[in-house]
Amino acid sequence: MRKVAIYDLDGTVLRRATFTPFLFFAARRLAPWRLLLAPAWILAMVLYKLGLFSRAALKQFGLRLFLGQRMNLARLEAISGAFAERAVGWQSRVAIRTMAADREDGFTLVLATAAMEFYAGHIARRLGFDHVVASRIEPLSAAPGACRLAGKNCYGEEKLARVKALFEELGWERRECCVRFYTDSAADGPLLDWADAPVLVNVGAGGRRIAARRGWRTARFDQGSQPVRPLPDPATGAPAGPAPGR
Repeated sequence: MRKVAIYDLDGTVLRRATFTPFLFFAARRLAPWRLLLAPAWILAMVLYKLGLFSRAALKQFGLRLFLGQRMNLARLEAISGAFAERAVGWQSRVAIRTMAADREDGFTLVLATAAMEFYAGHIARRLGFDHVVASRIEPLSAAPGACRLAGKNCYGEEKLARVKALFEELGWERRECCVRFYTDSAADGPLLDWADAPVLVNVGAGGRRIAARRGWRTARFDQGSQPVRPLPDPATGAPAGPAPGR
């Protein structure tokens, strides 16, 4: 049986979100005057919280605001790599040990995140992930241009669809796989329900109640140091059933 461990990035593998820090990091490298536009970004995030911006529209606005209209592939790769060097320092100690334990148990590691692929890919390579599923932009060329989102934000149902597409691309039959999934967001419910061993991490009382109803295990990646070890069935490597929340 193939064993696959899927991890979310922001708030799960890393202790914090990455998109706004990336925008500010990129602005400092490209055009520091763009940091004066931070109040416009804060207002946009408020409008998003009020339901007046979709997440995809918010991301597109942020890319245009802080990266401008004259980005090329080489420059974006350089900035993304430099940002990744900083971001890997935000990794949770529990996540580090859980990923190491999954590798030791023979699991292939997949990063599945709504973060942008151009920097999430750099982070994933530095942390030893085998595959990455993330939000994408349209391909850039050597000529300057704007970063434009391609397709949907990799979130919720879209994240599950993209993971299924990865399995199909790699020729992995779902029924022949044992799948673990770790995330800090109940909005990843479609993928949590699809996994054999779903683990909702770092949530409060409301998240724990949702997990209890849906049969998801809960755990902390933001406290302690011991790895999270979903209990597998000794014969197949698949969980014997939903693990109780803790």
